[in-house]
Amino acid sequence: MKTVESLGGCPRIVRGDPGTENGHVRDFQRFLRRNVHDGMLIESYVEGASTANQRIESWWGFLRKECMEFWISLFGDLKDNGIYDGGFLDKSLLQFCFMGIIQVSRLKSKE
Repeated sequence: MKTVESLGGCPRIVRGDPGTENGHVRDFQRFLRRNVHDGMLIESYVEGASTANQRIESWWGFLRKECMEFWISLFGDLKDNGIYDGGFLDKSLLQFCFMGIIQVSRLKSKE
């Protein structure tokens, strides 16, 4: 909120693609513009296909398919079973225990 205040507000419109990382951006934008009545009868967040980041999207798809799907599934199971709650301690412990192993897995998929 300090950044929004220091910049004097937020954009009227934000455009993003339907990627998972943009859900928070969409929600923040809609929240910050919820009470603004500036005569613009348009949505403050516009979603559409991205044509500018196809290479990185392709890389993320490859990375997920080749080596990360296992880890995403494992950590999702931990969360679903109530073993992981997303708090600072849980995140720190997972990073400490798995960061090296995941890095080795990623490097092997590169070969």
